[in-house]
Amino acid sequence: MKPGRTDDAGRWTSDELLLRVAWYYYKDELTQDEIAKRLSVSRASVGRLLDRARKVGLVSINLNTEYLDAFELSGDLCRTFGLAEALVVPDHERESVDHHVLNARIGLGGAQFMSTHLRPGASLGVGWGETVSRVISAISFGAVGPVRMVTLTGGVESYLQTILSSKGELATEPSEVTSATVIPSPIMASTPSLAAALRAEPTIQQVLKQACSVEHALVGVGTPTTDATIVHLGYLNPADVRGLRERGVVGDILGQFFDADGSVVDLPIRDRRIGIELSDLTHIPKVVGVAGGLHKAEAILGALHGGFLDVLVTNELVAIRLLELERRRPGRRKRS
Repeated sequence: MKPGRTDDAGRWTSDELLLRVAWYYYKDELTQDEIAKRLSVSRASVGRLLDRARKVGLVSINLNTEYLDAFELSGDLCRTFGLAEALVVPDHERESVDHHVLNARIGLGGAQFMSTHLRPGASLGVGWGETVSRVISAISFGAVGPVRMVTLTGGVESYLQTILSSKGELATEPSEVTSATVIPSPIMASTPSLAAALRAEPTIQQVLKQACSVEHALVGVGTPTTDATIVHLGYLNPADVRGLRERGVVGDILGQFFDADGSVVDLPIRDRRIGIELSDLTHIPKVVGVAGGLHKAEAILGALHGGFLDVLVTNELVAIRLLELERRRPGRRKRS
């Protein structure tokens, strides 16, 4: 199937969807009705997708072996970490040394996942970071239908408004394709008192309330390194990063930091932060984490141990590393 070509199902345009339908049908032995319900498409669409999968050579006697390793890894991640779903983006022989290139690949995988799960009228909470912005850039909201987007923290407005405006999909009226409600603040204020004053603003309180009630959340996973986005944007300095590592921090989601066990680390910088809490994520039906690169493996593992994610989109080498690290973990136990 050529990129950009639209199939009979209307909005489905990716080989990943063909693979997903083929796997469910031929390997999991689900019925076409069960697949249709799982993917929120019609049974007829499933039949057409299965027919296309055969015609393009994805399915012969067995599934095309080019795809099997990555998809089996998805199942391994779900079973090991108790995820609802996982999407593993196949790597080339070696992981790209350019993190921006890798983030773009994961962004495409995240966009495919969101496009197959978002329905017209859905609400989507958006975190911040480069990989999240790559996902938003790659989603064709015109094909998905009207989506109500809400930022989960401050600091997202700068790229979200630019992305949607460039796509011609930022709504000013409810009848337009996609609306975006943003928290008009940085993710971290310069002082705790300023952060408290901003959080007390009725406008910001209203957006935070909306953010806690979305159906889907899209978040990235950060690391306590000097080249992290949160440092690059000036919210933290290298000395802050050293302090985080000394406190056992392995990663962050939405600017909240956690250790290898997924426990939130109480830090003074938390008082400067503006956004929903990690505990609020537990009330959102589907939290999708998009992150990759071997340098983020420990951070992603900590997020999985903390139970912050329902879905993980990552790359193949990281998926392998996560499973290896978990197997070697003393006293490991499956997440409930």
